[in-house]
Amino acid sequence: MKNKWIATLMAVFLGTFGVHRFYLRQTEMGLFFIGIYIWVKFINILGFPFSTLWGWYDAYRYLMMDQNEFDRKYNSKNFRDRYGNRRENAKNDTYKQGRYIILEQDQKNEKERSGSVFEKYRQRKEIETFKQAGIKHFNNYELKEAIESFQKAILKEPKDNSCHFYLACAYSLSENVKKSFEHLNQAIINGFKDWNKILTHESLAFIRVLPEFELFKQNQYKLTNEIIEKLDLRENRILEELKLERENLLQNPKNAYGSYFQQIVNNEFK
Repeated sequence: MKNKWIATLMAVFLGTFGVHRFYLRQTEMGLFFIGIYIWVKFINILGFPFSTLWGWYDAYRYLMMDQNEFDRKYNSKNFRDRYGNRRENAKNDTYKQGRYIILEQDQKNEKERSGSVFEKYRQRKEIETFKQAGIKHFNNYELKEAIESFQKAILKEPKDNSCHFYLACAYSLSENVKKSFEHLNQAIINGFKDWNKILTHESLAFIRVLPEFELFKQNQYKLTNEIIEKLDLRENRILEELKLERENLLQNPKNAYGSYFQQIVNNEFK
């Protein structure tokens, strides 16, 4: 790897014979300097041979070059820009915004951008496919399949508010209260603003009759720790009730199913 300061010193002290040009692998120019010294040595300017002055001019040029410029011209195989990126093929370099950029690298970046655009388009199509499948299942009241499809969509795009809204509806119909509130909250966080739909959509009827929904509404449709705690308590209470009822069913199987479901309905609408 050629050193800028060594080349400069050679140009100052040995430039008469073109030694600095040999050092920089410019053999033809080095021989040209020797030829000038031999055949034109009688041409002196201020008492100095013409080749000496030319060598000093080269030294001045090297001093004025920044390190990137010098490396680009004389160390092209080893040249790295200020960011540490290797730069080869110096003939194709262009200078932009204070650093060297290889045209081939630009073409590579363009291909990457094109690939990125294609990948985004493919991903949008995939999300839309999952979403449409989820809507179809939802409309057919196939809640498990609908939830699976919408979950796949939000794995690809977590901020899709319509998918979160449909999940809130599906979980409400499945009577999974906490999940319904969580996805309704995510839908609103990510831009869902159709308040009338939240208040009137029949699929959300199950959670709208709960006292937690009134708190949710009063808090501008945002979940709070208080609401989450209440939902957890409700969930735990229901699990305990189910456990007790299951035990009762095992002990008193006759007419137990009817009284069990009647009790659940009564508890919800007290």
